[in-house]
Amino acid sequence: MDKVERGIAARHLLENELFKEVMLELDGIYHAAWRNAKTVEAREDLHRYVTVRDQIIKDIQTIVTTGKLEEQRLEQLAGNVVRPPMNEWKRGNNG
Repeated sequence: MDKVERGIAARHLLENELFKEVMLELDGIYHAAWRNAKTVEAREDLHRYVTVRDQIIKDIQTIVTTGKLEEQRLEQLAGNVVRPPMNEWKRGNNG
């Protein structure tokens, strides 16, 4: 899978309703557990979990951005005029 394909797949993942639901659910679980944690160690562990969750989202967003940049680079190399992103990059069905 090349950078453009990975970027498109990453965008689809971020827009996937189940993925968004799971990330929100994890966020709620971790924050509730953090509020109810009895020890500093437990709170620190939960903070790390939230940090890792956030980093996963950022890493996926980076893959999306890299894919968009690679698409533009390839278009320029091919001598094409840089145009608005392909439909695959647009959010939702309405563009």
